[in-house]
Amino acid sequence: MVEKGEYIGAVLTAPPLRFDLGDYETPNSPEVLIAGCGTGQNSLVTASRFKDAHVLAIDLSLSSLAYAARKTNELGVTNIDYAQADIMELGTLDQQFDLIESSGVLHHLGDPVAGWKVLADLLKPGGLMKIALYSETARQPIVSGRSMIAEMGYKSSAEDIRQCRQDIMTRIENGDSSLEKIFNMRDFFSLSECRDLLFHVQEHRFTIPQIVDTLDVIILKFLGFEMKDQSMMTSFKEIYPTKSDLTSLTLWHDNEQQHPETFMGMYQFWCIK
Repeated sequence: MVEKGEYIGAVLTAPPLRFDLGDYETPNSPEVLIAGCGTGQNSLVTASRFKDAHVLAIDLSLSSLAYAARKTNELGVTNIDYAQADIMELGTLDQQFDLIESSGVLHHLGDPVAGWKVLADLLKPGGLMKIALYSETARQPIVSGRSMIAEMGYKSSAEDIRQCRQDIMTRIENGDSSLEKIFNMRDFFSLSECRDLLFHVQEHRFTIPQIVDTLDVIILKFLGFEMKDQSMMTSFKEIYPTKSDLTSLTLWHDNEQQHPETFMGMYQFWCIK
């Protein structure tokens, strides 16, 4: 696999993102940190998305890192280094980065905002960050599912997960509409993914106003959302057609209250230091 891609500025200003980066200057050989790389899918995407990037991908799980490294080697990718590390301990790292990505990890920390600040401190002035966080609004069906799990006393064993799924389907058949959206999620039908979806030991959820407050505290500027489902973005633009509306988190919050499913796949957004 040959690393290709475009320079960071070109990717972020081109469709579908079209971010206004102001006087941002793209580094020729960007140093990139993936904070919480799991089994390496995100690392591989980023390594090929951005031209001449060098990626440091960290995770707590040695088994995930081993799998990621093996797949990276099989694909012939040479611009990723893997290391075991705790996000909360990265403050001791004698390095700063042009780009930091942390997708679906911060909201599982004991203190997500503290972890986010650690990452922000590792970002070079003018550096970019991509973050993904669970939405309090979009995750309400999951909250209902977790309440049922607590009520029934299910554990995270394979047997209990299977029984839980069966009970959820039975409740839906009996008219419990609060659980219907869980049944329609792809993760519901995979044992390992359902465990992460409903049985994770620690989950924090955010609202857009909380994101605004955190960005103010750690001094990052919101650039815009990145959405796999462009229909959500199209719907937003139809209601709020001015270009500046895309970076108004107040308007995005109002829109989410009207359309709670908007960020079912997490808030995924970019910001700049």
